[in-house]
Amino acid sequence: MTANTIELPLPPAERALVAALATSWRDFLYVPGPDFISPLEPALFRSAFVVIPADGPAVRVSSAVIPAFGTELCRVQLEALPSFRAEMLGSFFEPERRGQIYVMSKERDAMAARPPDRTGWSYAGPPLAERLRRVERARILRERVVARLDGQPVGWTADRGLVIDVAGDQPCLLLASARSAEEAIFVPVPRLYRALLGAAAVPGATARELLGYGDWAGDFELALETVGIRAG
Repeated sequence: MTANTIELPLPPAERALVAALATSWRDFLYVPGPDFISPLEPALFRSAFVVIPADGPAVRVSSAVIPAFGTELCRVQLEALPSFRAEMLGSFFEPERRGQIYVMSKERDAMAARPPDRTGWSYAGPPLAERLRRVERARILRERVVARLDGQPVGWTADRGLVIDVAGDQPCLLLASARSAEEAIFVPVPRLYRALLGAAAVPGATARELLGYGDWAGDFELALETVGIRAG
């Protein structure tokens, strides 16, 4: 690695957690809140997510964000959760379970937990239990970039997200977000994001733009690949 090149791979412990996701999921949870749904992109969700696999510990999915080259680079981040407060989290399997948020009490002297009551703060789509109980494998989505910044060559490699392959259906995506380490991006049905998997892109939704590099001023070459993870 040179001074102008950065490597952001998943460490071995997190790769093992990716492999552990290749099983039936008992639940898929999220942290509700004001940034959960964007009016501009209603088909994707921003939050920290918790996967409850059929076996093994719960797995939290968020992002690792690193400032570099005048921007923020990121990779997906996975953590095993020995315990957590399930009542605070919403569920993609049972949308009526919306979790709770903390708000100021009427007396404005304490914080109180209550269900999120604003549109877009929680999931209101169809239950995803049938799809995500048929997870066949989980793959890493890896980006490799060669670019120029102020006339100097720069580059990076980052494990940008996960491709969740579901039996008999389209894959789901879990992508790192450069906006905050406390969130990742969940794309239940790829649609425009199929460009990240090699499908033809539509104008304004190229892989470069979807990953947040559309405003890069200099030369910019992006390559994407999916990397399989072998259990054990």
